[in-house]
Amino acid sequence: MTCEKNSVLDKCSSEAQRIRDVYAGQLRHDRRGLYAWHCPDVRWNTYRVQVVTAQLLQKIGNLDLSTVHMLDVGCGAGAWLRTFIGWGVNPKHAHGIDIIPERIVKAKGLSPAGIDFRVEDATSMPFADGSMDLVTSNTMFSSVLSPGIRSAIANEMRRVCKASGLVLVYDFRFSDPRNTDTVAIGRSELARLFPDCRLTVRSLTLAPPIARRLAPWSISLTAMLEWFAPFLRTHILAGIQPG
Repeated sequence: MTCEKNSVLDKCSSEAQRIRDVYAGQLRHDRRGLYAWHCPDVRWNTYRVQVVTAQLLQKIGNLDLSTVHMLDVGCGAGAWLRTFIGWGVNPKHAHGIDIIPERIVKAKGLSPAGIDFRVEDATSMPFADGSMDLVTSNTMFSSVLSPGIRSAIANEMRRVCKASGLVLVYDFRFSDPRNTDTVAIGRSELARLFPDCRLTVRSLTLAPPIARRLAPWSISLTAMLEWFAPFLRTHILAGIQPG
């Protein structure tokens, strides 16, 4: 689905500009250090997301990634694509789009040659129907405040994904009252965005304010709290099967 009517086009354009402004703003700049690669809570969360992703892929049966054509929507600096390349995806089969040009420049500088990085609007993707085996997004939907535009993006993700493929979404399951530039993306919202699809949903990620304080002292305690206190998990990872 694309933003065809003028009024909808205007909404898409204004929402895209809002997102660019938010991620270029001072708040994001100030919070950048919270997500540095060397922070113990970041390392733990990265590990957990990768483990649960591998479990979902194993459950669905996607184990040989060498022939998989992958698209990451809202790819940022390309970290998720690089993870999958490490798991076997051919860089020539990897695609990443983002609406922030600076991120695409950074992604190209950090990533192996051959990856197709583009500055694109996710409501109108330049890929053929059913051309991707795997379509992913990481905390992308929660950054889009308009339900209609979220639906347009989801429709595009489903359009380019093969019927036998997989859409993989990692995102916030709760709203953050201190951050009005994001919304919660829970199971019910995913069911709305991807109707008639099979959903496999896992909760994970210990609440960041807790993890940032606990992980530097003990990863074991961080793991135990995440495993045994599911109400403290702030994110979900969903495997969505269009077929």
